[in-house]
Amino acid sequence: DAAAQLTAQLLAVKEQDSPTRHYLDAIGGGHFDNKPALVEALTHDAPEVVKWLEDLGVVWDKLEDNSFQALHGGGTSRKRMLSCRDYTGAIILRTLMDEVRNHPDEIEVLEFMPTVELLLDENGKCAGSILYNIETEEYFTVKAKSTIITTGGYGRLHIRGFDTTNHYGATGDGLIIAYRAGANLLYMDSVQYHPTGSVFPEQIAGFLITEKIRGAGGQPLNKDGELFVFPREPRDVESSAIIRECVERNNGIKTPSGRVGIWLDSPLIEMLQGQGYINKQFPAMHRQFIRYGIDITKEPMLIYPSLHYQNGGIEINEKCETSIPGLYVAGEASGGVHGRNRLMGNSVLDYNVFGRRAGIYASEYIQEV
Repeated sequence: DAAAQLTAQLLAVKEQDSPTRHYLDAIGGGHFDNKPALVEALTHDAPEVVKWLEDLGVVWDKLEDNSFQALHGGGTSRKRMLSCRDYTGAIILRTLMDEVRNHPDEIEVLEFMPTVELLLDENGKCAGSILYNIETEEYFTVKAKSTIITTGGYGRLHIRGFDTTNHYGATGDGLIIAYRAGANLLYMDSVQYHPTGSVFPEQIAGFLITEKIRGAGGQPLNKDGELFVFPREPRDVESSAIIRECVERNNGIKTPSGRVGIWLDSPLIEMLQGQGYINKQFPAMHRQFIRYGIDITKEPMLIYPSLHYQNGGIEINEKCETSIPGLYVAGEASGGVHGRNRLMGNSVLDYNVFGRRAGIYASEYIQEV
């Protein structure tokens, strides 16, 4: 009933926050180019999805009173960045993969067989796809009453030559096959650069340094140690300020190979939050830099914006439906949720909210086909 639904929502929301405030932040951060119905779905489902993930096994960071630990992110009016140390994405992925593997009789997983083309029936509805087996070099036809694209972004195209935080499969294939089938694309000119990608050591150039670092008190400083931008601006504003500081004002720090970046003052976090905070909250980040002889509790990180997220994508509605009946899209491959700039945390929320919605509505659709 309505009361139980409200209780479930409130379990996952800080008292001083609400889906309405979250909605306003996301719309403003997206420069008012978001599709309102998608932002409403994203922010309305958020508390329920946090609770749902916890019930599946995700262990969120909690305070001593068992409430959620939440930090500020760029462009947010309230602390709402939930985390699992600095393994948040990995923990959620592992939990969801385990859930899939726990139902082997219901879910068949085909490894190393990417989709290369969508199939439409005589009425223009999506009726499955053609798969290519990378190992045997054979093609297979899979008939399906509904199809969901969740192929992520195109960061590995290295737009404008930037390093990227994206995995090697992020080459935009899902967008192409949907476009060839006749689906609409939205805001393909809009790309997000994460303000804090590693620029040194060079072996991890582009490596994502979580926004949680700035949320905890880390500050971006130029070569003279000056704070030249508020640390928690929306990502496009923060990235632009860093690029200008390095390129136009020549206030960046050069690496031995000629790259340029600015300092991210991580030792300040230990001063603000107490000794041992970084080791507790950012164990993966600390280990990553220790491998190269850099102790981020004592030395700042050298960073520069890194190609991070594809704001545009395949146009969907709040049911994850595209302009092609039977074809659904969720996650970064979709367009319209974030407008022209995504706020921190909304991508993890995006693929969970709309991934879940896509599954629900695609399942309902096949009952009538």
